[in-house]
Amino acid sequence: MKTGSPDAASASTFLTVSNLLSLSRALLIIPFVYVMLAQAPWSRFWGGVIIAVGAVTDNLDGRIARHYHQETEWGRILDPLADKLGLAAGGLVFLYLGLIPLWFVVALLTRDALIFFGGIYLKARQGVVLPSHPLGKWAVGIICLTLLVIVYGPPGPLVTALLWASTGMLLVSFVFYVHRFITVLSQKGS
Repeated sequence: MKTGSPDAASASTFLTVSNLLSLSRALLIIPFVYVMLAQAPWSRFWGGVIIAVGAVTDNLDGRIARHYHQETEWGRILDPLADKLGLAAGGLVFLYLGLIPLWFVVALLTRDALIFFGGIYLKARQGVVLPSHPLGKWAVGIICLTLLVIVYGPPGPLVTALLWASTGMLLVSFVFYVHRFITVLSQKGS
């Protein structure tokens, strides 16, 4: 492959450190599901470690991309996709294990599916891939904290408060994403 070819340019914008971190976060789903469903004495410990590693990579990928000026369209797709897949897997596994309520998983999956398909629509209609917004990142962070507390601690008022805080952040970030979606559509249409 020649250096100046479109394939080389595409590979160089895909194979960045931040994109590889996003991919690694998505791949962490496999060991997470395995250890949590094993329900061995060590399952919760290692499940929590994997959640923490995923949260750290989520924080690092964007920082690295901005610091090294490697923000790419691939990164705008991979980062939120890895978040959505990881949260969906975590939510479904925790639901299966009876650790979180169905209503929370439905709220999480519905919000993420609507944002994902809205993003696909914007890309198809306007050719735009919007980056993640800090509100969305805060929502992911609070959900990760909630999952960590559930993994390592007994159910109680803290878990209930975190579930409601996570739900609130899901709602606030969703409203923001809907507003941004409508704004982009109206700007591009005029």
